[in-house]
Amino acid sequence: MAELVDAALLLRRIPYGDTSLICHFLTERHGRIALMARGARRNKSSLRAGLSPLRLLSITWRAGRSGMGTLLDVDCAEPLLDEAGLLEGLELLAVAAGLFQEGDPHGFAETREALGMLASRKAPEGLLAASWLLLERAGWIGDLDHCWQCGNPGLETATMFWQQAQLVCAACGGGAEVSAGLRKGIRGVLAQPNVRLGARDAEQWRAMIGLILKSQGLRAPDTFRV
Repeated sequence: MAELVDAALLLRRIPYGDTSLICHFLTERHGRIALMARGARRNKSSLRAGLSPLRLLSITWRAGRSGMGTLLDVDCAEPLLDEAGLLEGLELLAVAAGLFQEGDPHGFAETREALGMLASRKAPEGLLAASWLLLERAGWIGDLDHCWQCGNPGLETATMFWQQAQLVCAACGGGAEVSAGLRKGIRGVLAQPNVRLGARDAEQWRAMIGLILKSQGLRAPDTFRV
């Protein structure tokens, strides 16, 4: 079988046997794939040092004839996040792992864009904005200017509602209020790195994301559990 090379982000490492790993990657041209990294847990393995999350990787592998392919080589670049953002970066990867399943052709560009947003913003807005961006890019949410049920635009000063993990207008029903001020704040955080939210607004945004993940049957990272 021919060898394949692609840029990749490492999503998960699962121990296999005594010395190997099953690695899940988001790749630039091949989507999400799972590969066997044989012997990668051995101290002298050439793969061991390169299998680091939150770095841009270049991986070489050989596809399996009928099942999982085999990882042959991995090179890694500088970290995509500084040390202070590593925990939030891992939580963001957990969101991406739920959104983009094996065989999905998407995920690499979306996750790299979200990691860039996380790197440019302080906590807690960084993880909130990056996770919201991923949900939007995956097609799970609409914009903040329209009712997600009927499509009618929400007035800029009107209160809308959060109902069953959807943003709805008053005509489509009630729920938890999502004020015009919160929607403006979210848009601001998504657009500019220096915008900050009040603690109450940040907590409501966090809960909204958690409910979206829960509604899709995904195990939410600790930050978003509701």
